Amino acid sequence: MRTPMPANGHEEHSSTVDDHGEDRRKNAQDLEREQCASMRRVTEATGASAHELQQLMQRLLDIDRSGSSAGIVAQGHIAADRMQSGMQPLDLGDGHLAEQHGDAAQSIDFWLLEPLDPAHDKKWYARWKFWSFILGVSGSEAALTLQGLALRPTEPGDTHADLVAKARKVLEAWRRTSEPLFWAAVECYVRQQSFSLETQAYLMHCIAAMFAGDPMKLSNAQSEQLAGVLTDTYCDALGTSASMPSADIYRRLSQGLEATDRETGLTRNLGRSDAAQIAITALFSVIEGSRSRY
Repeated sequence: MRTPMPANGHEEHSSTVDDHGEDRRKNAQDLEREQCASMRRVTEATGASAHELQQLMQRLLDIDRSGSSAGIVAQGHIAADRMQSGMQPLDLGDGHLAEQHGDAAQSIDFWLLEPLDPAHDKKWYARWKFWSFILGVSGSEAALTLQGLALRPTEPGDTHADLVAKARKVLEAWRRTSEPLFWAAVECYVRQQSFSLETQAYLMHCIAAMFAGDPMKLSNAQSEQLAGVLTDTYCDALGTSASMPSADIYRRLSQGLEATDRETGLTRNLGRSDAAQIAITALFSVIEGSRSRY
């Protein structure tokens, strides 16, 4: 695995604080352009109806304006915490990379609790941006209301039952999306938003938890090789004049990471959650390498 080194002035910053600051400086025209591009990305990747997405988005905004979104948002955070705490970690066996992956996961859990402003932490920002990706909506309240609706348990007499069904329909559309289309959409989103390496790691954390399933048991040597593929992809892009070299990681993921299960001996491409966790390890090594130079 090569060590990432800056070249041609294209080293990416590693702070979510910077991303949050950029969002605060966006004007109405910036947000409108972003909204149109995001909606187009979702419809192209999932085949979802743009009209239905716009209707859902309007309903979410209406809930926010009515002042009834706070409870839904809070429920969503509780459900997301529960889901992430129960996420099955990538099975790497014993060895150096297993330890490195564990360090990455622990560090990310710790970093997510760091404050962005008096009212919000980085976890709030990561979830806002993840659900913005899912729906194609730019605003934090609408995105996090969607999280609350999609993750809340089904209850008799739920006044928002129709919205819960619509939110889950959008989420299921993403589950059915092929891996090449999914990771191509992630690449597009990362480039559009110019996310820092740190925020990208958080997004991979959300993806790994939300799209869990189909796990593989990897040998330490094989997992190190896979993480090395992504790190080398970043290094290759960093050595060119291209902007957002980290986005090339998702282009590589769209091609699939082939692996052999150490127990069954079956060879196939990693599932979405496993691939996201390998990406976390690669991003973490790049972030740590960048921080060690300062």
